[in-house]
Amino acid sequence: MRDLLLHLSSYPKPTPGWAVLAAISAADAWEARLSVALGHVHVPRVSNFLADALVDAKKAIAAENAKSDCQAKALLETFASEIGPERRGDEILIECGWTATARELVRRARRYDLTILPKYGQPDLNPIAEGLIFESGRPVLLLPERGGAGHRFAAITIGWDGSRAAARALGDSLPLCRQAESVELVAVTGEKGLPADPGLNDIRHHLATHDVDASLVELPAQGLDAGSALLRHCADAGADLLVMGAYGHSRLREFVLGGATRSVLAAAEIPVLLSH
Repeated sequence: MRDLLLHLSSYPKPTPGWAVLAAISAADAWEARLSVALGHVHVPRVSNFLADALVDAKKAIAAENAKSDCQAKALLETFASEIGPERRGDEILIECGWTATARELVRRARRYDLTILPKYGQPDLNPIAEGLIFESGRPVLLLPERGGAGHRFAAITIGWDGSRAAARALGDSLPLCRQAESVELVAVTGEKGLPADPGLNDIRHHLATHDVDASLVELPAQGLDAGSALLRHCADAGADLLVMGAYGHSRLREFVLGGATRSVLAAAEIPVLLSH
């Protein structure tokens, strides 16, 4: 992974500084180039004359846009001041209204090896994550604050169910697995119908051809969905990266996340590499 993209947002909650520092640390560890795509939010003007007259909406909107401008400038200044010239990539400004939107970000993300998506309680995380994961064709690294060290991910857990998405995630994670100290393949049992033989041994042999020695774990779901079971196992095992395939489907033009993917987006406290 030599070409990384970090998503930043200026409003309503600006991306925290720890996320910029973590992404830079990861770029240093992987000897990669890091670019940023900043969603620069402009709150649109109110067209309702009465609303404007009663609450002075124009003044309030101007103040919020000034806040967004200030926060965007601060993020870019942090990036420029902290990253070394040999790692510095592009600064992409994506203009958007109300909150950052995924369409332009997805188009840009297709040009990079990996998109880093910070997780810090922003209200628009799911739509952005959905667009990146299911439309960019590239893996997404979900980065909560606990993942702020930006290290090489010494202990990696790979969720395996024999599916196409899991195979894609496995392939996308190989550069990180080769640098890890330990890798485990985990099949969650009792949560959904798995093949009689999910092929854990075959995948272990495949990883060995890439000089990755993986251990095998069959993990009872115990009433949890696969995503929650994997997160619980990672916490118990001390893993610092979870790798898993992402699932979703369309319903009446509305995209619906699979249960495991939804759980991970909501509850992950360690970095998660998601691929589709």
